[in-house]
Amino acid sequence: MKAVYLQETGAPSTIIIDDLPIPRVIPKSVLIKVEAASINYVDTFIRSGLYQTDLPKPYILGRDAIGQVVEVGEAVTKFNIGDTVWTNSMGYDGRQGITSEYALIPEERLFPAPQTISPLKLIAAVHSAATAAIILKDVLRVHKQEKILIGGAAGHVGSKLVYLAKKRGAEVVTTSRTEDFSKLKSLGSSACFNYHDQKLYKKLKSLHPSGFNHVIDTSGKMPLQMSCGLLALGGVIGLVTAPKNSSFDSRAFYMNCQQIKGFVISHANLKQLQEAGTILNDAFERGQLLEEDMVIKKFDEAAEAHQLMEDKKEKRKIILVP
Repeated sequence: MKAVYLQETGAPSTIIIDDLPIPRVIPKSVLIKVEAASINYVDTFIRSGLYQTDLPKPYILGRDAIGQVVEVGEAVTKFNIGDTVWTNSMGYDGRQGITSEYALIPEERLFPAPQTISPLKLIAAVHSAATAAIILKDVLRVHKQEKILIGGAAGHVGSKLVYLAKKRGAEVVTTSRTEDFSKLKSLGSSACFNYHDQKLYKKLKSLHPSGFNHVIDTSGKMPLQMSCGLLALGGVIGLVTAPKNSSFDSRAFYMNCQQIKGFVISHANLKQLQEAGTILNDAFERGQLLEEDMVIKKFDEAAEAHQLMEDKKEKRKIILVP
């Protein structure tokens, strides 16, 4: 089978595209014929060696894939040959990746794909959508009527956060470019602000003088002190990327009983991933959370795609197909 793999971590030029044996099915595993795989920034971190995790050798790149079941292990009970399924937790922590014509996935890490939606739009969405679902449910534990500020809300993770936070009953306020206001309001934002506005802090403070229960800046461009200053007593900042300006008033922070919680989905446990998968499939069935902003490339273009992401020259979601 054609596969996109490494023998050693390194630059995009270390990526090999060649034939590898089709994996042999074991009792609790499912063999799928891969239709598409997505590339996430963390895939470039793993490929380069920046993110340290156990990897098989050779290591097939990628964690997110969608495809059709072609064989099931004797102990598999949830899936049958011909089912369309997706996964988003392969390719790290000792598990083989999925950017290959066939991939062997543990049954517990597979989800059925709704039949009425685009498989490419689905697999392009799962990384950011699962990140958003776990942050809101398990990391920040957002509840009804709480106030949440989402910075850079029109991006891949931000837009998913807006929709899911609104579904949880929170009051959602967003920052973005002015041209994204309409999109964000349709997703559930009650108030939109231009993140280039020189009076942004003052306007947000005036909107909720007592502060927000949660602040998430998805872009890293909001100074940490600004996020802290907008928090309510006992409020929590959620970090999905490092703020470019991370200095803050620690005295005021601890006196207001505030918290900062970071999250990367690679550290999510299996229960969190499974619960997020259920949340995502419910939204997918409704035609929500699907990714529209993507570019499709062939497996043969994997090194080019990794270089584009590493150089931040492609903001659209990159999907690789055999």
